[in-house]
Amino acid sequence: MSVQSHTAAQQDLAATPEFPRHVVTAVLVAHDGARWLPDALAGLLGQERPVQYAVAADTGSADESSRLVADALGDERVLHLARRTGFGQAVEEATRTAPVLTPEELPYLRRPSGWDPVTRSWRDDAYDMPELPHGEPVQWLWLLHDDCAPEPDALAQLLRVVDTEYELGRDDVAVVGPKLRGWYDRRQLLEVGVSIANSGRRWTGLDRREQDQGQHDHVRTVLSVSTAGMLIRRDVFERLGGFDRRLPLMRDDVDLCWRAHAEGLRVLVAPEAVVRHAEAASRERRAVDCAGRTTASPHKVDKAGAVHTLLVNVRTAALPWVLLRIVLGTLLRTVAYLVGKVPGQALDEIRGLLSVLLRPERIIAGRRERGRPQVEKDELRPLFPPPGATVRATVEQVAGDLFGSSDAEAAAGAGRHGGGIESGPGGDDADFLEIEQFARLKRIARKPGPVLFLVLLLVSLAACRALLGGGALAGGALLPAPAGA
Repeated sequence: MSVQSHTAAQQDLAATPEFPRHVVTAVLVAHDGARWLPDALAGLLGQERPVQYAVAADTGSADESSRLVADALGDERVLHLARRTGFGQAVEEATRTAPVLTPEELPYLRRPSGWDPVTRSWRDDAYDMPELPHGEPVQWLWLLHDDCAPEPDALAQLLRVVDTEYELGRDDVAVVGPKLRGWYDRRQLLEVGVSIANSGRRWTGLDRREQDQGQHDHVRTVLSVSTAGMLIRRDVFERLGGFDRRLPLMRDDVDLCWRAHAEGLRVLVAPEAVVRHAEAASRERRAVDCAGRTTASPHKVDKAGAVHTLLVNVRTAALPWVLLRIVLGTLLRTVAYLVGKVPGQALDEIRGLLSVLLRPERIIAGRRERGRPQVEKDELRPLFPPPGATVRATVEQVAGDLFGSSDAEAAAGAGRHGGGIESGPGGDDADFLEIEQFARLKRIARKPGPVLFLVLLLVSLAACRALLGGGALAGGALLPAPAGA
């Protein structure tokens, strides 16, 4: 693979690609991703519409990731960063080293010569063309994870959406994202755009383990798209200051796109562009060691990222209400996790919330950096979940915590898009859709504790129904109870 990949990386920059006006620099970040990198690199270098430049950043991988990207792209195109470097910081460092290709490096962008070597004559029509026949070049960054593999036409589909918008005179498109599918179950939908609820919940609008049947295949404006396959204008990325350094791994995509919307720019999803994503970090298939001095739980990192993203981006008038929603929602989820016998996630909920609230100076600094939004709140309202839409999802998640288990079936729906986080690395087969008869009864039989709690609670309420309302406790063994509070 290394010879072919290296040849592809050094492609002929004089050849005119599809959508020639758009100059794309691919930025791939690797971190212990040798398990998925061969497919990821093959997807990058096998694009029907190739990128003009590719650069990678390896953040102290302990496996063969560094060697794989160096063999594919060349040693000179690989940055070697510290292991605690976050995704956003790695992208910034790689972007800083990647050159901005101009018509001098890309001859096809300039007006062709008037001399025809075949007929050995001058062509007058060439002189009637403008100096830049395809228009002013537009620089793009294509962000890729080491655990995401784009389909061969993914970049072409992304650029087709951009080019169509530009032809219609809509040059305010700043970010375009693909449709994300599962790595193993290749028909499972993970994201077709993403939003965030006032409670901090990551909202995709998809049902659990929803299969792709073309039901979401229409281009539309969304609040955010994932960094796995995100295409963002380079000037917008630099103007926004890149990713928030306080978000080293998760929710950085929502924050960046939210800031783009606040600048009056648009974020689109292109469902015809498909990228498979393994979600290695959220499924705990590799350590999350960029969010502190020690390895952190992905649930805690995601919770802290959600709280920070909301508190620094919501409007000042809505800040007290959002803060109240976050605190109350955290308490309710903590109780649900405890009842569901998942104390680790209950602790992560509290730790994630406190890690943000106990550092108010970061929230103040973040709000000061963002300033006042340039768009009215009514313009952004349709991009967020409608009122009450998250209630059903919350009930389903609580039911999953009550009746779920830690076996492969529960692990199959884990991750950011499932009901919880895997408790450890699962087998690849756990990601395939499994349909079993009496699956819920089997889960209850394997984990009867939460069901027993609910049954005893209902029996107690029924037995003590006379005490509800005007009833009073009395008995010779009871001490007299005061009448007041």
